[in-house]
Amino acid sequence: MWLPLAGLLSFALPVLVLLPLGLVWLWQRGWLWFWLLGAIVLGLAGQLLLRRMRPGSLRGRAAQPDASPETPPDPAWTPRDQAAWHEIQGLAGSVDPAVLADRTLMLEAARQAIEGVARHYHPDDPDPVWNFTLPEALLLSERVSVRVRQVLLEHVPGVHMVRVGQAMRLWDYRPAAERGARLLRNLNRFWRIARMADPVSALLAEARDRLMGATLGEAGDYLRRRGARIWAEEVGRAAIELYSGRLRVDVTRLRELAAMETTPGLSEPPLPGPLRVLIAGQTKAGKSSLINMLLGELAAGVDVLPLTSEETGYQLQREGVPEAVLIDTPGLERDPQALVRRAVECDCLIWVVPAHRADRGPDRVALEALRNWFRAHPERSQPPILVVVSHVDRLSPAREWAPPYDIVHPDRPKARIIAEALQAIAADLEIPEEDLLPMRLDDSHGAYNADLLWALLEARLEAAGRTRLQRLHLEAGRGDWRQVLRQAISAGRFLGRSLKLG
Repeated sequence: MWLPLAGLLSFALPVLVLLPLGLVWLWQRGWLWFWLLGAIVLGLAGQLLLRRMRPGSLRGRAAQPDASPETPPDPAWTPRDQAAWHEIQGLAGSVDPAVLADRTLMLEAARQAIEGVARHYHPDDPDPVWNFTLPEALLLSERVSVRVRQVLLEHVPGVHMVRVGQAMRLWDYRPAAERGARLLRNLNRFWRIARMADPVSALLAEARDRLMGATLGEAGDYLRRRGARIWAEEVGRAAIELYSGRLRVDVTRLRELAAMETTPGLSEPPLPGPLRVLIAGQTKAGKSSLINMLLGELAAGVDVLPLTSEETGYQLQREGVPEAVLIDTPGLERDPQALVRRAVECDCLIWVVPAHRADRGPDRVALEALRNWFRAHPERSQPPILVVVSHVDRLSPAREWAPPYDIVHPDRPKARIIAEALQAIAADLEIPEEDLLPMRLDDSHGAYNADLLWALLEARLEAAGRTRLQRLHLEAGRGDWRQVLRQAISAGRFLGRSLKLG
């Protein structure tokens, strides 16, 4: 043991001697106090920079949880998933920074995260931790392994060259490394005592050590705290995937559901299938005209009398826009609850509201019923809504129609009236003004604001894809006796082959 230590000291001694010799040289030149002042200033500046990396001092916030997440929540999560993630953030902000160096503390933090998420999804279960199936547990371990592999490849230099045997041997050397660390700490204490032979050098070296120790201590504390937070967040993220039931889904079942939701007469779509866009609004609001504009042909009947007496589906295909099915509906004033039942089975809503009509009560009642349904079902996210304000050309002055109109900074009477109508509709329906689009759908020279409609619709269809996956996952996670029958048949065949071989 002493031979390797003597070899190490023979290499380190020439470097260690440079420090006292350099201090003597600075003293002889009269620069020692300037060097000391510069070292103190730079050390304090380094500490201030480290403190600015996060709001407030770590020591001053020891009892205050850190509210800044390391990773954002999944945008495809439902409101219930978001609430579970909020609870995980509270735990991650208060986790002990020493968790990464203590296996017991690490397992305890993981247990708290898992139990908290399990109780969130299964509050009535006396033992919610075990409320998952065996296939879900296997799939979770697979996903976590893939994620850990990606993190190692992206953030650990040279990990792709480390073999398992090498890692195991390094782990075997851990006791020797700990003994070496203790020996080095004892040598450091001996060196600090020995250098007291030169009081000036000892004073300067001690000041430097204190500054460096404080700076590195702050940085190390910061890194340990962030690492502990990452650990709690990743465990919580995996628990949300497990207890939300999302891992219970079979891909074959998803394909079946996607095919079942396809409008009759259309070809069977690939997974996840075309998005379902519901066109809603009162009678003669302009729904059929909007569909004809989107399809580029007279596919929906347009007349002075309402022609959409029942739901009709039209396939929407446009370059750059996800494939979708437009579902035309009767006027919502006939049965608002029926519209709500249909809307919860769709992925995006285009609500058509005429600008020149003040009777928006049916629209308000139907929208509030829709919001209440999703409040009562936090396992689903409300589909994105785009409100098309039609017939803006009929607003006062009725004879003026010279687009384009600047709605943000209206400089003409027609533009001011359109802006006021949008504000009134937004207030009546409790819809943000940025979700409202003024349009004229029956213009022989082309629909007014058609290009802007495609841009807004494309952005909402991207979010609609996430709401569709939520619907399919929720439906596929329910009990399916056909899957049980297939499993029973497969098990019977396996037993039959085993008996024949026996």
